[in-house]
Amino acid sequence: MPVTFGREIINLEVHDSADDKLGNVADFRIDISSGQIINILVMIEPDINPQLLPWPTVNGLVSVPVEEIESVSNVIKLSE
Repeated sequence: MPVTFGREIINLEVHDSADDKLGNVADFRIDISSGQIINILVMIEPDINPQLLPWPTVNGLVSVPVEEIESVSNVIKLSE
């Protein structure tokens, strides 16, 4: 994902493959050498246990690799 797209994804809802809301994009990580977004950092919904998710938690945010993103429109849909 190009970095110029970055501001537009902050606060977007993130949905899993079943279209259930996981949370909202709070931040993202960028590969300095390529300028590409490599992870989105998601503030998950309060009723979701982050320990049950397949991704690590970084500073209270779930770090989802961009490879897990199936599509981006008015929400970010994950493939998992």
